[in-house]
Amino acid sequence: MKIWLITAQSTLTNLKNDIKAGRVPMRGVNLGGWLVGEYWMTSASPAWNGVPTDIANHGEFKTMQYLGHNKGDNQFKQHRDTFITEQDFREIAAAKMNTVRIPVGYWITGFDNQPGGDPDGWKVYAPGGINYLDRAIREWAPRHNLLVLISLHAAKGSQNGNDHSSPSDPGNSHWSAYPENVRNTLDAVEWLARRYNNDEAFLGIGLINEPTRTTNEGVLKQFYYDAYGRIRQFSDCLLTVAPLLYQQGPYDSDWARFMPSPQFHGIRHEWHRYQIWGYEDWSKDRLISYAQNELKTDMLNWKGNWLFIGEWSIASSASFNDDDLRLYARAQIDAFKGATGGWTYWTWKFYNDDGSRNAWSMRAMINRGLIQL
Repeated sequence: MKIWLITAQSTLTNLKNDIKAGRVPMRGVNLGGWLVGEYWMTSASPAWNGVPTDIANHGEFKTMQYLGHNKGDNQFKQHRDTFITEQDFREIAAAKMNTVRIPVGYWITGFDNQPGGDPDGWKVYAPGGINYLDRAIREWAPRHNLLVLISLHAAKGSQNGNDHSSPSDPGNSHWSAYPENVRNTLDAVEWLARRYNNDEAFLGIGLINEPTRTTNEGVLKQFYYDAYGRIRQFSDCLLTVAPLLYQQGPYDSDWARFMPSPQFHGIRHEWHRYQIWGYEDWSKDRLISYAQNELKTDMLNWKGNWLFIGEWSIASSASFNDDDLRLYARAQIDAFKGATGGWTYWTWKFYNDDGSRNAWSMRAMINRGLIQL
């Protein structure tokens, strides 16, 4: 048993080193909706029991504000206990993936040391999320030879106003407008990096997820410099930087020259390439052709830090039969060969979606043979 454990740990360390060096790409999936609640994916979960849909659709903050701790703490505990378990890690590993990307919110740290704004906002959430992240990184992932990339999905003040950033002011983003919000995010990513720096399954951190055009680009870039400076004092973990959400191409702004190597190391430039919003009237043939051509060309034309496709999906508004959907998945995966950093699909599953043909659910798509790795 001891010999096996040493071998497994050595294999995981080698995998991490290979991914960090660009020899092996991430091939993985997001555990969306688990530690940052998203109603649209988990509406059958006990987390949302008794919550009006219009409130649940605004995310975890508004939901907990509505429920209060007496009800909400237990409901979100049940959700966290049942939605993602070790069995999911077992299945992800069996599907020949090597990475899970886990979205978290700033409140997972259990503190906010930055006065201003709402310094007690983190107390609204159901406590204990950190215990699940600990379990994922320290037990489940190493046991199944998987690496974990943490994604700071929900920053104080909200970087995009969407439900997955758990805004206190739904539809509005205040993150970059108030220095205390940015400082809190710096504290959070540093704290997470310190907590897991010596854990073998810890790969790194996505410093902030999907900042939108309401976010000040200059503030965002300075945040990345500051986060890098803090974390590199003690860790060489992987760090991903995301441009503004509309900047998903090779020539947007000056991102291709941002934080260049070798002055900066261990950086991945993170794109989220969905052919969904803005593609509603596209036919399946047009989507497949796009993936085979323009999408692939964008990967090849990128000249900055190694690309990482942090989110993508074969979900769309078009009507696909199984053969065409399989072709569409293959076309995207082929295109992403141009991303040295690899990719993580959005998302692993919906709540209680066993046997479904839901293209958002990688688990469903793998089980039906529509995504083949």
